Amino acid sequence: MIDVEKTIESIAQKHLSIETLETRNSDSLDFHDVSAWQLRKALLCAFEAGRQASRSKPKKDKSSKEGTCYRATIEASYQDLVDIWGEPSKGDEYKIEAEWVIRPTRDTAIIIYNYKNSRAYDYNYPEITAVREWHVGGHRADVVDRLLKMMAGRAKLIQRANDPSSKD
Repeated sequence: MIDVEKTIESIAQKHLSIETLETRNSDSLDFHDVSAWQLRKALLCAFEAGRQASRSKPKKDKSSKEGTCYRATIEASYQDLVDIWGEPSKGDEYKIEAEWVIRPTRDTAIIIYNYKNSRAYDYNYPEITAVREWHVGGHRADVVDRLLKMMAGRAKLIQRANDPSSKD
């Protein structure tokens, strides 16, 4: 995304020979004579900067949980997850009661979360600390293998999303 103020100031400096666009409370510093061709060039540059900005699409932040989806189900104890990743964040406190967002690199996110299997969802289900099945989410399928390596034997793969008998 472009910085509008920096772009405008840069155009003013380059094409209009105006040092700054800040108000300096002095007629000799705040008012400038410019030629029509200088003004035309500055306006064309501003137009082109706006056009380029509208064409560029913001890149998806791969370190965010936004845009992730279910990739697998693992078996692990709540306590093992807390020991490895710390206390979980609260989910929506209905379908998801606990979740961990893990960022192994700047452009990767792995999410571990319970889904409709704890007391928050149904009183007949176990407390969150007794849950053993956890969903794994991510932007790409390879996050599952990466997570299993990171957990060093403290989690077991139950099911992958590409499995025809997948739950989700």
